[in-house]
Amino acid sequence: MSDAAASLPDGSQPTDPPGSFPHIPYYAVGCTLDSIAAQSNGRMTVQRFGHSALGRDKYEVVINELGTKEQRKSFDNWEQVRRYALDNPEKAQKFLAHAGSEIKVPLFVQGGIHGNEYEGVDAAMQVIERLATTPYGTDPEVDRILDHAIVIFNPVQNPDGRIAGTRTNGNGFDLNRDFLTQSQPEVQSTVQLIQKWLSPELLDLHGYVTPTLIEATTKPHNPGIEYDMWLKWNQARIDANEAAMNAQGFQVTRPINDWCADGSIPSGSPLVCDDGTTNYGPKWAESWDDWGPFYTPMYSQLVGLNGSTVEMCNSTSTVTGSSPPRTPCGPLVSENEKVGRRGSRMAQYITVWSTLLFDTANRHDLMHDQLEIYRRGVTDAARPPLSSFPPDFQQPENYWMTEYPKAYVIPKGEGQRSEPEARRLVRWLLANGIDVQELHKGYQYGAMHLEAGTWVVFMDQALRGLADTALGPGQDVTPRISILYAPPGAWSHGFLWGADVFSVPDSATFAPKTKPVESVGTGPGGVLGASGATAFALELDSATAVRTMNQLLADGVTAELATAPFTNALGEQMPAGTIILPASAQSSLAAAGEASGVFFIGIAGALPAREPIDRSPRIAVLTAAVTQEIWVLRNLGFTADPIGTGATSALNNPAAPNPLDGYDVVFNTATWPTGTTARARLTAFFAAGGGYLGALTNGAGFLTAAGQVTGLTAANRGGAGRSGIVYWNNSASGTGLITGAYRGQDTAIMDPPTWFTGVPASWTVDGSLPLTGFFLSGLWPIAGDLQSATAPGSPVVAHGLNAGGTARMAAFAMNPLYRADPEREWPMISSAALWADQ
Repeated sequence: MSDAAASLPDGSQPTDPPGSFPHIPYYAVGCTLDSIAAQSNGRMTVQRFGHSALGRDKYEVVINELGTKEQRKSFDNWEQVRRYALDNPEKAQKFLAHAGSEIKVPLFVQGGIHGNEYEGVDAAMQVIERLATTPYGTDPEVDRILDHAIVIFNPVQNPDGRIAGTRTNGNGFDLNRDFLTQSQPEVQSTVQLIQKWLSPELLDLHGYVTPTLIEATTKPHNPGIEYDMWLKWNQARIDANEAAMNAQGFQVTRPINDWCADGSIPSGSPLVCDDGTTNYGPKWAESWDDWGPFYTPMYSQLVGLNGSTVEMCNSTSTVTGSSPPRTPCGPLVSENEKVGRRGSRMAQYITVWSTLLFDTANRHDLMHDQLEIYRRGVTDAARPPLSSFPPDFQQPENYWMTEYPKAYVIPKGEGQRSEPEARRLVRWLLANGIDVQELHKGYQYGAMHLEAGTWVVFMDQALRGLADTALGPGQDVTPRISILYAPPGAWSHGFLWGADVFSVPDSATFAPKTKPVESVGTGPGGVLGASGATAFALELDSATAVRTMNQLLADGVTAELATAPFTNALGEQMPAGTIILPASAQSSLAAAGEASGVFFIGIAGALPAREPIDRSPRIAVLTAAVTQEIWVLRNLGFTADPIGTGATSALNNPAAPNPLDGYDVVFNTATWPTGTTARARLTAFFAAGGGYLGALTNGAGFLTAAGQVTGLTAANRGGAGRSGIVYWNNSASGTGLITGAYRGQDTAIMDPPTWFTGVPASWTVDGSLPLTGFFLSGLWPIAGDLQSATAPGSPVVAHGLNAGGTARMAAFAMNPLYRADPEREWPMISSAALWADQ
């Protein structure tokens, strides 16, 4: 394997930050792995698994030496344990006890999730080469790992980013914020790999922190993690990592052990934090939490047991006055190994290698405790007491575990806003190893009748922590912490995706007859009320409905937008914003409904007030590159492209064609540009009737600065990771063109919390925060906070015309296109786009 970075096939080169050394380019990874595998005598396999957003291969590398009878027996024993791990963990524990030391443990190493954090990939490749090609019997450490472990590598999680030198993938996503939503192909394939191997350990190789940070997470702690078990193994393994790093002259930081309440590292003698206090250590440390399940290690903790981000150090400086000479990462040595990127790679290598040695030495107990987590779930065991924590952590500040409900229910029929989205949610649960049941027949639960086929997620199952963190609303952590490492402070497929979910308390009487669900396909769909129908109606109540509409428009089916509520042929009330389609398209609608699971409902007699839809709106997103917002819009079937507004952009170049030509609507979260040409072109776009969709404070401020509206102002409460899920009241339920398909109260995610402090008098307010009790979960200190004083009761969704009366404009305090989390908000941004494209 070579460090040399040759040019890419297209002539370009990866981008190295300052102080870098040549690293293995992405295009050489696959052939290098194939070459190493060819030298491994069958010890190593390489498979292409999954692909990046731009279609590039990912690689699953498995090191599993089976050359001896003992190695084969140890692997067979692991297969027996794996077979029963989730369904019958007590039986798996008995197999493990019988196997004793003759067991292999699967260990997972991932590199390159952020494309501009290079050395983790190179370190992983070095470890792979050593394990695969070292002759057995010549290196005792290699032999111990080969005898007792199956080592799985995902060396490059983000091929697009490695080539481009960017943190994000080709769709503009930070993949280390996607492991719960799983919107991106890179994450989807890696989740399958994690589920396949159920490794009790996962290392995710990142950069850059000085000195190297090995993740020992601070509060708040995700309630779904069995934190006593995690602490036991995380602390012990990092002890081994730190000893190995120190032996090579490297220092490390362990956040929960070393950090102050303000995130600083204490210094001096005696040790003092930057804020002048001695408040450091497990009771105080914040700002490197395991709260969010969207990070790779946090997801793996909910599925396996232990896991850490490893943030390698990178420094080329020397510490003034140090003798012998040293850098902030470690001592300065003649071969330059502790300096800059070479030091970064070495730190990752040492951490990975020491982890493999520690976990193989402790494999039996490690796997037993992983199975014990599953056993707790299957037996519906109570959460462990604080006294089960290691002594240094036995403070209430570190206890975040909560008791689970009896079940979560995903209704069918009445009480379910969208069955296609409910089915999508069940598919997600199944793909993530979560047991789902369905009602054998109807069941009465209190005043609610649950139809046959309703899905139930009972919480007496192995992965109950993952199920709860995905389906529940989360917690308001504001009273207990002051900062999060990164937002969002809340997430919930049950409260942010397009299906309705409710929980059954653990104390409730709830014992329906159910049967297991193995797979879920597309549900019934088509046309209803067709006899005598003069047209058909499609309610935009889900992402599936939006995609179906856009596909029909692309296929040439004509459509109109209902501007007032009406009654369909079944006697049901349908909201403004519903799509009206001609009766002549019935056969096309029937086929589209069957394919998607949505229903087109007939309209008898006179049609409601409506206006034409000439095509699916073409949306210009005011950003210089492909972003998550663009991905969401394209996912919904819209044409959406980036248009930069900077001084050197085509929009600001009078000699270049106007990039806004050919678009109908602008989506924006940026400020009003400074360039004269860019401003003139945007002004002309709105004067000619181009629509506008804006989000967050910039989305509102843009219009005010542009002179398009007067009186649209917004405020937010950002910083410190403030974010979360809010309730919002829908003042236009049934009647509004933007939010007509939504109920009287609904939920949305805000990062950061944002609200309108003023709305033009001529505009319509569609949604507002309630006066009290609107913050559901996350981090947002509201009570007594002067900066949040105007939030209660404030508008969060509004629409109207610009000052000239030429353009339709909608503003959202939240960002409905935030990452891929708020699928529940996608229909209203879609409705706004249809209305704005006049």
